[in-house]
Amino acid sequence: MEILHDSSLSYKTFVTDSSKDWVVFLHGLGGDWNIFHKQIDYFKDHFNLLFIDLPGHGKSPLIKRRKNLLSYTAKKVLTLMDSLSISSAHFLGVSLGTIIMQSIAMTQPHRIKSMTLAGAAGKWLKWGELLGRVTISFPFSHLLPYMVPFKVFAHIVLPKSNHSKSRNIFIREAKKLGRYAYLSWANVIRNSYKTYERLKDKTNNIPKLYVSGDEDHMFIQGITNHVKRESLAKLHIIQKCGHVCNLEKAAEFNQVAFNFISGISAESAYAEIS
Repeated sequence: MEILHDSSLSYKTFVTDSSKDWVVFLHGLGGDWNIFHKQIDYFKDHFNLLFIDLPGHGKSPLIKRRKNLLSYTAKKVLTLMDSLSISSAHFLGVSLGTIIMQSIAMTQPHRIKSMTLAGAAGKWLKWGELLGRVTISFPFSHLLPYMVPFKVFAHIVLPKSNHSKSRNIFIREAKKLGRYAYLSWANVIRNSYKTYERLKDKTNNIPKLYVSGDEDHMFIQGITNHVKRESLAKLHIIQKCGHVCNLEKAAEFNQVAFNFISGISAESAYAEIS
């Protein structure tokens, strides 16, 4: 349970048994690995767990003037896995974390045993995309304190009263980001649809489980349409739940995600024996 870090990514591991499968957890914008605190006890006795702070989040630094932050981060995640001798793993991500996973899937699909995508950020509703572009474009991004557009973004994505706890955590953690990290990652999320567009031309055999709240109004329509085009993808919708479903409805999320990953893990073990 020690916290370790290489020169780029801070991370935490829970190692139960070296023979067990690994699950890699990737958080959303503004958070760090602690957003998965409700998943740790549910998973740690059955899998080895790797929690990663994305660049600019938690204790992971963000190197400025990085031309392609998305591909850079995907490569750093794989490098970290190499350093820990993890040849492949199950991936579980939330929001921004799902975009990182998709980037890895396009270039190194053999490193991913399965993908659990919570609050997947694919195609935005048109008005949300437009508002997002305005708030992070010049001159607004330079004139406004960065937390102003971030709070607007938080209330757009998590608008209801039952989302308030997740929204408050979202905003609180984002204060640690700083302007440069926020704007860099906001551009990645704004253009997340491009990743999903590129996926249309890619085929892989990675089993995927998308988990969305029925109140995740900004993204659920786009994700529902996307899942229909993926032969190995399933969608589980949690009722009365918003964007950050691993926090808002942790009990249901844990059960669904755990059953999915355990099933894939068991199938892989059986195939190896056979």
